[in-house]
Amino acid sequence: MKKLLIIRSVSFQQLDHNLKAIKDKFPEHEIHLLTHEHGKKLAEKYKDIKQIWIYPYKEGFGYTRKCLDLKDEYFDVVIVPCTNLSGTGFINVFLFSLSIHAKERYKCNLISEIKAFSKVQVMFWWIRSQVFKIISLCLSGIVGTIGFGIFFLCKALGKLRLHKSRS
Repeated sequence: MKKLLIIRSVSFQQLDHNLKAIKDKFPEHEIHLLTHEHGKKLAEKYKDIKQIWIYPYKEGFGYTRKCLDLKDEYFDVVIVPCTNLSGTGFINVFLFSLSIHAKERYKCNLISEIKAFSKVQVMFWWIRSQVFKIISLCLSGIVGTIGFGIFFLCKALGKLRLHKSRS
């Protein structure tokens, strides 16, 4: 039997919606679920899930916070559900998925579209997110500097106008 792991990075309501599409696309796979400790009880309601794995950290999924219980496990498929259409904002979960031994990786979006992604794509997404962070920091610095400059210029002009009106 082939093994499929879902990394639960979305609400259980969305997982309810996504699970049907996942089962339809991968009917010959036994389904495993990785969730945080607080999600274990809710995950037990799924009859189609063979095994529930517990992520041992309180923080979000992260490449450096590996799940040691999975280090000797091999999956045919790993699925990362996302709460939007593109998967934007889930880079930490995509990176974490690289720490799991798997033949194929997929994202399952808000409307249950299931699309494959590769390790190279994840690295590209990570690099792109870092570039956007740098651009954002630079722009916020520039905008902040210009804003402070305008503020102080207006303040100086106000004092100058007040000084001229007194003369």
